[in-house]
Amino acid sequence: MENTVDKITSAQEREAIDDYFECTSFCSVDESLSDCQTICMERFLKGEYF
Repeated sequence: MENTVDKITSAQEREAIDDYFECTSFCSVDESLSDCQTICMERFLKGEYF
């Protein structure tokens, strides 16, 4: 049985990933895509995974 802390952590991780993908959807094709993705990663995933 999953405890409440595990459920909250799992939900927070999913939310961070969703926020990252939403951020990258605003990245312009004309811009350097890797720079935009890096900014999104640092903003939304760094605290969760790095």
